[in-house]
Amino acid sequence: MKRAHTVLASFIALLALPVAAAGQDEEAIDNIVVTSQKSTTTLRREMIRAEDDFYELYNRLNDDNEYDVRCSYITITGARKKEHVCRPVFFSKARHRENKTRPIDPNTDPGLAGKMVTLQERLATLVAANPDLQDKMTSYNTARAEFIARREEKSNN
Repeated sequence: MKRAHTVLASFIALLALPVAAAGQDEEAIDNIVVTSQKSTTTLRREMIRAEDDFYELYNRLNDDNEYDVRCSYITITGARKKEHVCRPVFFSKARHRENKTRPIDPNTDPGLAGKMVTLQERLATLVAANPDLQDKMTSYNTARAEFIARREEKSNN
């Protein structure tokens, strides 16, 4: 709603400009800058889309399906809405084999810690070798930073 008001106010200001400028030299008006802010929801969607795009390309370039990364929406206990979570295939398989109520930390679980290191190495190697994947990573990082900044700005107000 706030964005709609901003756009509407900007549109009205642009319509009023010729009337206000009547009788003034054309050089008197230098620039009009119109800025709008995207909603937190829109920024969150853009971040998720960028993350999905990154992992989609990574999975195509990756030659070992065990190290592919799949993203999905899951409901976390006690949460009101579903969360977007991306997990490597080997982690999902291990979680499926284990008791699903017991949390698994892939960084400390002895069976998964080594695979996490290998995954990070694979990601780094493919990003370094592929400009398109670098662009996808940059897009994701930018979208994530914008979302986090907006969320913090919103929580401070």
